[in-house]
Amino acid sequence: MDSMDRALLNAIQDRFPIAVHPYQILGELVGTTEEDAFKRIQRLRQEGIIRRLGGVFDSRSLGYYSTLCAAKVPVEKIPILAKFLEGLPGVTHNYIRNHEYNVWFTLIARSQAIAESILQTIREVSGVPDVFSLPAIRLFKINVNFDFDLSDEESSPEEGIDVFGDADIRSAQKENVSPYDLTNEDIALIRVLQGNLPDSPTPFTVLAENLQWPVEKVIACANRLLNAEVTRRFGAVLRHQKAGFVANAMGVWQVNPEQADEVGEIMARFKEVSHCYQRPTLPDWPYNLFTMIHGRTVEDCGEVMRKISLATGVKTYSMLFSTAELKKSSMQYFLEEEMN
Repeated sequence: MDSMDRALLNAIQDRFPIAVHPYQILGELVGTTEEDAFKRIQRLRQEGIIRRLGGVFDSRSLGYYSTLCAAKVPVEKIPILAKFLEGLPGVTHNYIRNHEYNVWFTLIARSQAIAESILQTIREVSGVPDVFSLPAIRLFKINVNFDFDLSDEESSPEEGIDVFGDADIRSAQKENVSPYDLTNEDIALIRVLQGNLPDSPTPFTVLAENLQWPVEKVIACANRLLNAEVTRRFGAVLRHQKAGFVANAMGVWQVNPEQADEVGEIMARFKEVSHCYQRPTLPDWPYNLFTMIHGRTVEDCGEVMRKISLATGVKTYSMLFSTAELKKSSMQYFLEEEMN
């Protein structure tokens, strides 16, 4: 990648322009032509650096329930569990991590009751009783952007460039957020925006033709969903390993519950932290704050953990690394309605 590629990646991670000519806007932003911006982004998609280009939706706003699950799985049973989770559309991510709680996966379902039923089925099918749900109690930050230095030198974490200057740090309420009042047209648009944008210089025109809508209607509706935070972000989902961020750690912290709000806000300010949540504890899992940390090396992640510890005064923490990625996909919402 050269500096222009990196500038474009910085630009499109959370704010791909929702407009008739998005690549013209991107070209003007980074100092190139519409044609060049389009060709570069197409190449980055073909090379696998960009995994998907489209909408990332807030499951609670759509009326869905989401949770992070942890399991203690005997090594010989991991293939059985992995195969079963691979076939569940509500399981979007599944990792093996270096801990007694060695299997971690996300689960999204139409309700908490359905999620609990799925988890019970997972326990029964896999023969693993120790599968637990750790839903978010409080969200301090979601910002999955990676910062690319625009020089040819490798950047340090502090030197990253935030093109739009608005890293997504949010102090969310508890998970009982009321769903957005979606129309049938909203749902029809979400079904196409959650996929990959068409390979076209005018992708929203292509979507409009597929939906048999005027393109102005597609753009207005998509922007309304984004402004209402139903669409959490619209942009590129990267394969961070191919982008050079080969190390990622789940940093977990044992924090006095009375101090969780204050400590979570401090952790969220670290640029290297992409996610920061408060979650429940378990009898043998005392950690209630979770931070996802990305770096170019394992040592980078460890140094960030040490800096967070110094900044917060939290001394009891652990750092879990992924040893295998068993599944990584994007949730497909409202497909059950489409099938009926």
